[in-house]
Amino acid sequence: MKFGKYLRNNMISRYEEIYIDYKGLKKLLMDLGAIEEERKSKQAKQPHGNNNNNNNNKNYILQFQASQQVSDRNSKFLLSVWNQFQKVDRFIQDNEKDLSSKSNYMESSKDVQLIISCIKEVEELQSFVQLNLDGFRKILKKFDKKFTITIGHEYFKNMIYSHFQAKISVLNYYSTKLSNIYSLQFFSDPEQLKNSERSESGVFSFCMDEQE
Repeated sequence: MKFGKYLRNNMISRYEEIYIDYKGLKKLLMDLGAIEEERKSKQAKQPHGNNNNNNNNKNYILQFQASQQVSDRNSKFLLSVWNQFQKVDRFIQDNEKDLSSKSNYMESSKDVQLIISCIKEVEELQSFVQLNLDGFRKILKKFDKKFTITIGHEYFKNMIYSHFQAKISVLNYYSTKLSNIYSLQFFSDPEQLKNSERSESGVFSFCMDEQE
């Protein structure tokens, strides 16, 4: 299964507009690839004359233009990735603030359904972050493969991966905190309830097979 289809099939519907626009980034990548192929084709058709000063100057100009086009191409794609990253990250940050308030309130709450609902919300956000993380990794890997470079890998490692891993750690903290609150308030393990609901609706299950 292609990742784009996997992403659509595993989206949480109410978050649909907030996920990485994998399809849009993939289309941009294909468009930039077509421009690159056209540039190479034109360059190959350039006549090669004698090795004199005029030809040397012309070749230098062509090389400079090609280098500038490559730089513009990389900047355009990575800026689009960055815009998607900011969209996803803003959503996560807003939900982190909400979870902080909710978890503090839950410490004295006796509403079992409210606590369980909040635990589900955390797990959905964990799935949301992981699915987006996979999306960024895959599209940047495609970028590197398309143009035989490594800038996408470096961008993912330095700008995206560590940041999202920190977000996952925060969500893991809230998951543990809420589970402990549930256990202390109701002398029960929330995993039992979650396992029961998994078998009925699959709300808590999320499996990410390695797709390319």
